[in-house]
Amino acid sequence: MKKRVAIIGSGVSGLACARELVQQGHEVTLFEKSRGPGGRMPTRWLNRDVEPPLGFDHGTQYFQASTPAFVQLVEQAQKAQAVAPWAGTVVNLGYGFSSPHNSTTTRWVGTPGMASLGRFMAHGLDIRLQCRVAGMARMDGAYQLTIHLGDGTVRVESGFDAVVCAVPAEQVVPLFDEIHKPLASLASGVQSNVTWSVMLTPREAVKVDFDGAFVVDSPLGWICRDSSKPGRAVGDRWMLQATADWSRLHQDYAADEVGKMLLDVFCNVTGQLIEGPLTLTAHRWLYSLPSNPVGMPCYFSEESMLGACGDWLNGARVEDAFLSGHTLGHQLSNAFDSTLIQ
Repeated sequence: MKKRVAIIGSGVSGLACARELVQQGHEVTLFEKSRGPGGRMPTRWLNRDVEPPLGFDHGTQYFQASTPAFVQLVEQAQKAQAVAPWAGTVVNLGYGFSSPHNSTTTRWVGTPGMASLGRFMAHGLDIRLQCRVAGMARMDGAYQLTIHLGDGTVRVESGFDAVVCAVPAEQVVPLFDEIHKPLASLASGVQSNVTWSVMLTPREAVKVDFDGAFVVDSPLGWICRDSSKPGRAVGDRWMLQATADWSRLHQDYAADEVGKMLLDVFCNVTGQLIEGPLTLTAHRWLYSLPSNPVGMPCYFSEESMLGACGDWLNGARVEDAFLSGHTLGHQLSNAFDSTLIQ
């Protein structure tokens, strides 16, 4: 028998959970507070009217795949031209030195932007955008959600047999503190890192012999020639990502100030002088990667028919988030089946 499931959040884990449930014949509705699916795998578009469109991957920089379920998804996405391998040269970089950063695993990116993987996973799913779930209640065995819409109105959706939460740990706590304390308590012990990301377009190409670098002993942890990724518009565009420690110390600084500070660091570490950049935009991720994931695939209470998935449970990689949602979708489907048998 078809069951109705509400999923709060449409990042990779929420989408993976939804895909598994829909495949098993259930009716799934995802509620997403932002303007698009994909969570922290977005693309900041500067111009979508050109081909290929012009933008920045200002969240996740790349991902890797090793487990059968995720490898299968990536292969499907590649056939749909939603992802492609990135063969950019990656190094370890410090002040005055660099060394190769070798990896035996393919680095994948969305094409023409990182957001493409989320859009591929979201195809065919019922996703309600700009809908923030502000509360929930269970009455007569069914869940009712209170939803704040982007236009300022409030709506109530009811009749859900189960609810899945696929948002950062800090957002789980207020949602579940009254309705399911075990989950709220579990999430309260997890802390997400703050991360500042800077989108840089210099007037002239930066003359270095690498496309990405893990920076050591620096306020910057990662720099990347974003335009070197497949399917990107021509030009020279860079992503600069600060370390978690530096971002935490400067989390309340103005974005313009952060951009200038990290541009100075970028110039120092690359030995390049960049004056009057065409774009210099900083974005603060308040809930970036979890610093202390729980270390369990997902959370599920069959008694309450409530679950949670995401990188705060299973690990910080994109693949970890996918596997968390995929596993929870499987567990929830099995629980529905066992209920029918009983």
